Amino acid sequence: MRIASVGVAIAILCVALHLAAGLMTFVDLASAAFIAVPAFAAFAAVGFKEQGVLIVREIAVQVGIVGMLIGFVGILQNVSDLNALGPAYAIMLLVVFYGFILTGVCGMLSAKITESIVAPSVGLRVVSAGLWVVVCALAMNGAAGLAAFIDLPSLLIVAALSVVIAGTSDDEWPKALAQYLPVAGFTGVLAGFIVMLQNMVDPKAIGPALAVAVLTLTYCNVASVALTLAYPEMRQDRNPARFTYLGFVLLFIMAATSVLLLSLA
Repeated sequence: MRIASVGVAIAILCVALHLAAGLMTFVDLASAAFIAVPAFAAFAAVGFKEQGVLIVREIAVQVGIVGMLIGFVGILQNVSDLNALGPAYAIMLLVVFYGFILTGVCGMLSAKITESIVAPSVGLRVVSAGLWVVVCALAMNGAAGLAAFIDLPSLLIVAALSVVIAGTSDDEWPKALAQYLPVAGFTGVLAGFIVMLQNMVDPKAIGPALAVAVLTLTYCNVASVALTLAYPEMRQDRNPARFTYLGFVLLFIMAATSVLLLSLA
């Protein structure tokens, strides 16, 4: 009955989307693959048991955020073409849209899963985390080239945050980092945004500042998802505020775009 309800809900949603703008407007194979691969990895992380639904529910929105941030960096490489910004933003948001839907579906399917997660062999966990890192690297290379996602200040900020979190938390370090790194990543966002606002009259200074803001958040979320896949037993719906977190990330991207466009005006 639960699966049938999910199927009916998806069918109704497809009809609504078709009537709104045509169903194909909401179809992007690259975005779908970016969500599907870590979802597969989540099931691999628990030995392909039904508890994989719990891990997918936990990471789907976060995966969508990473995809959105990667797409945002790609947009920044072509920000001078204002006519292309709208379609580019639409595609960028599709991966979040897919993650949002997948989280809801898994939430319904996981209601009766009570058995605790027991991590499988180390090999499966390494493969799961590795799949996630590979799909991120491929997406980054396709969006703007891997070089665009390498930033030393951002890496140093993440390193500093990791040391503080691991050294001060009462939890084991993988669990602490997976839980707190995404929120701590906003330290880099604020630092980069402050520099952006102070240099709005100098477009050349905005790029490096924006890189710190975006890439710090990207690194933190990539690491958090990788740790969740590597240690699936440590986290079961430990992030009930993930939708609030998504809202803050969207707000940041909108604000960053506004500042960038004002600097180019």
